[in-house]
Amino acid sequence: MKEKMGDLQRLQHIGKCIADLEEILKEVDADSFYRNIEKKYAVERVMEIIGEAINKTSKETLDKSNQSIPWRDVVDFRNLVTHEYFRVDYTMVYKLATEEIPKLKTAIQFLIAELQK
Repeated sequence: MKEKMGDLQRLQHIGKCIADLEEILKEVDADSFYRNIEKKYAVERVMEIIGEAINKTSKETLDKSNQSIPWRDVVDFRNLVTHEYFRVDYTMVYKLATEEIPKLKTAIQFLIAELQK
C-alpha cells in the first residue's frame, strides 16, 4: 500500500508543479497562450493538481503562511476546472497563472522552509 503523503511532501509537489507551470509559460504571451490548445490544457491541468494538493494540505499548515493567500479560492478553481470544465475561461486561467501563481509560489516556499525547521 502506498504511504500517505504529508504536508511537506504535498507542498514540495506544489512547488514542482509551479516550476512546471513556469516552464510551460516561458516566453508565452497572452495571445499565443489563447491560440495554443496544448498550453491551455497543460496550464489548466497543472492548476487543477495544485488545487487538489492544497485541498489535501492541513489548514494548520496553510495558516502558517506569511502571505494572504485565498486558499479556498484555489480549491474552488480546481473544482470548477474538474466539475464545470465547460465554464473554464482561459482569460482567467492565464491571469491566475501569471499573476496569482507567483504569489502562491512565495507562500509555498515559505511553508516548505517552515516545515523543514
